[in-house]
Amino acid sequence: MGGLVMTAPLPDQEFEDLLDLHARLELPDGMRAELIGGEIVISPTPANFHNWIFSELNLQLVREVPTQWRITNTTTVFLPATEERFIPDLLICESEALKSMEEWQVQADDVLLVAEITSPSTRARDLQAKVKGYAHSSVPVYLLIDPHDHEGSTTVYSAPDGKGRYRDEHRAAFGEPVTLPEPLGIELDTAGFLK
Repeated sequence: MGGLVMTAPLPDQEFEDLLDLHARLELPDGMRAELIGGEIVISPTPANFHNWIFSELNLQLVREVPTQWRITNTTTVFLPATEERFIPDLLICESEALKSMEEWQVQADDVLLVAEITSPSTRARDLQAKVKGYAHSSVPVYLLIDPHDHEGSTTVYSAPDGKGRYRDEHRAAFGEPVTLPEPLGIELDTAGFLK
């Protein structure tokens, strides 16, 4: 199922701008909204296989991540360089960034890693717009898990240049280990992502 895309400017828009509309959206259960490249993208929540990969990744990370960091999902990341709001499938952030009872988004400066698991409806955005958005706001590590790349692949993007590119990119087929660079320094076993 593809996502519904709402583009700016919106006709008969009663809110001042697209950012305000995004912040005020009330969505039905099973849907989520992201602000990507000047568009509000509303998409369904992931399929079971996607969630299985998430759980495999989470199991590996939870054993290795220090207690001052937290692993979470369904958290919006504010990217100040582009004014975008992405909801990664998984993120690791400073523990303190999650303690506000009123705040609904995490600042890019507090994020150590974001991970996206592609689906047919999100793959193009995960491979293009999200790489650029995360790199523009200097998110240190972007982990892309792509079960739709032939037999599946995992790509680790790191060393963002703040201009929309990551200087380091390491791709491995499912089954090959990948290393998340410092400050994480964790080796992932991607064999767990195979069907």
